[in-house]
Amino acid sequence: MNPKITKKISYFAPIGLALYWLILLKESAMPESKEGFILQSGYIKYLLGWISIFLLSVGLAYVHYKWVFLKIVYHYSPAIRYLWSSWVSVLVWLIFELLQFRTGHFGGYIDENILVSLLVLILILLVAYIGDYIRTKQLQTKLLQNKSEADLHALKAQINPHFLFNVLNTVYNQASLEESPNTADMILKISDLLRFSIEEAPKNKIPLEKEISFLQNYIDLQKARLPQNPMIELDFHWEIPANTCVISPMLLMPLAENAFHYGLSLSHPCYIRLSAILEQQTLKFSIENSNFAVGREGLGTGLKQVQERLKLEYNNQNEFHIQKNDKTFSVQLKLNLGN
Repeated sequence: MNPKITKKISYFAPIGLALYWLILLKESAMPESKEGFILQSGYIKYLLGWISIFLLSVGLAYVHYKWVFLKIVYHYSPAIRYLWSSWVSVLVWLIFELLQFRTGHFGGYIDENILVSLLVLILILLVAYIGDYIRTKQLQTKLLQNKSEADLHALKAQINPHFLFNVLNTVYNQASLEESPNTADMILKISDLLRFSIEEAPKNKIPLEKEISFLQNYIDLQKARLPQNPMIELDFHWEIPANTCVISPMLLMPLAENAFHYGLSLSHPCYIRLSAILEQQTLKFSIENSNFAVGREGLGTGLKQVQERLKLEYNNQNEFHIQKNDKTFSVQLKLNLGN
């Protein structure tokens, strides 16, 4: 969908609605009094009409919030977000026409119907924003609870990090002296992973380069533990130029971890293909692997956590898709890091 076209539509829709109302107001000569119309229609019918308006407003508020507000306002694509004002214009027009139908298209009620339409629209929008506020607070509370539980487990299992760093440095120096470059390199990567998890992971945002470097170290260690096997195909493609983008730490880690955990086999042909490309502050991350998860428990836990973090930390300003079948499993993430 072309953003330029939808942007123009977003301007024309409310303007067109306003012109439509002005024409109706100009043409209405009010040949009868409103009191006459009410007497003619009956007070009970008039009251039932207002009750219907109230129930309609509640129904539209619910449908608007569940099926439109969350889909358009927080959509990743600007072309979709530009449709917001167009949708609002269509919605208020629909309400107005229903009110016109209720009043028999009587000219003396056009101004009142316009006012009521706008009030109903304000109610619908208010419900949407309040509902979204409550939803966000609930997600934040849930994330804080999960974080507190994770912090508690980490404290229970914690070993003094300075002790671990000293031990790793000692082993690294020993491996270097014994001319074991591969072993020394692995130890250095383990040390970097440990330092990242202690110093960078607790932060809200970190430079994208650090996140990618952490992910590459993790992948290198996973590759190092695999035996030489022609049935295992590993393909990793990185296009991350110098940038100032920041990202939530360890957001990509569960995606790679899931691929190595469920996508490899030593007795069957298998593969993992990963691609990470940064284009104009948009990160395009995809990973595809063989699927050996049939019958195993735990598949999806890490991915659900990623989905929850994306909703909370990026306000759904992303595209996240999962595709799977009996043989393959793939994840595509498109994340806007410019906001």
